[in-house]
Amino acid sequence: CKDIDDALHVRPLPNGHYEVGVHIADVTHFLRPGTAMDDEAARRATSTYLVQRRLDMLPKPLTEDICSLRGGVERLTFSVVWEMTPEAQIVSTRFTRAVIRSREALTYQQAQMRIDDPSMTDELTESLRVMNSLAKHLRRQRAERGALSLASPEVKFTLDTSTQDPLDVGMYQLRETNA
Repeated sequence: CKDIDDALHVRPLPNGHYEVGVHIADVTHFLRPGTAMDDEAARRATSTYLVQRRLDMLPKPLTEDICSLRGGVERLTFSVVWEMTPEAQIVSTRFTRAVIRSREALTYQQAQMRIDDPSMTDELTESLRVMNSLAKHLRRQRAERGALSLASPEVKFTLDTSTQDPLDVGMYQLRETNA
């Protein structure tokens, strides 16, 4: 994936709670109101995902380079930062613009493999395990409050490279990291 538009962080706090952050790439810094690019983005409204193809709302240099939250590069974000208990009870919430430097860009599969591998004990993997634990608490709390589960299976197609005709259809595997 080239257009990494979100990032997460977690760090322990001295009081036993966690600071948890969700960071979304800030394209508005580069996309000024009333410009041709802004008008076109408004017309498209969203990126559209098709079989092995997508129609981007914004130009690729913006989404895949300038704003992409790739590892090791400082990027502008809109962020929400929570203080949470280990049981994922929210103590405080803060919204801010920020500059972040992601440590790593992981796929859901890579993150799940790190979480599941008991021999991995580095700081990044331990952070993933904490986030996974908090996510489990949050999903359970949502279910207990009666939240609907509207997720449906996502399919993937294998296409013939020359004709683009479908050759096979399969399901994306749901993991804890993308559930």
